[in-house]
Amino acid sequence: MTSRSTSPSGPPAPRPPHTPDVSALLGEWVNTDRHSAKGARRLSVTWHEEGMHEGMSVRAFGAGGPQPDDWGEAPAIVYTAPDTPSVAWSFSVVYDFGPRRTVVCAYHKTGILITTTATVLSGGGGADHWARSFFHRTEARA
Repeated sequence: MTSRSTSPSGPPAPRPPHTPDVSALLGEWVNTDRHSAKGARRLSVTWHEEGMHEGMSVRAFGAGGPQPDDWGEAPAIVYTAPDTPSVAWSFSVVYDFGPRRTVVCAYHKTGILITTTATVLSGGGGADHWARSFFHRTEARA
């Protein structure tokens, strides 16, 4: 399985034809509120060229609580703006924790990643919690 990231070790692999440029979203992201008890504390966003999660994937690390510290890696849905369909600026990803499902939606703006996280009980019952967080990149961009 190969993955594309924005690490300084080299340029990212070319993206497949007819896919938006996801480079602004890729990398290691850390929540600016390091003591947050809700939502993710760290996100690792990668691009996989082949394998089970072909496309963009997000591995999230949380604050514990109802979710595990390592939420695992899950495939992401990438979104573009109507005026720039060749560039991805946001994504959503779903993590299934059995009786709970957590949905993370994120968008990139001026060098930061803004997320909303909602955890919903599988049997309905509404949101367990909702959080908005701001993330900064932890690695140098190539």
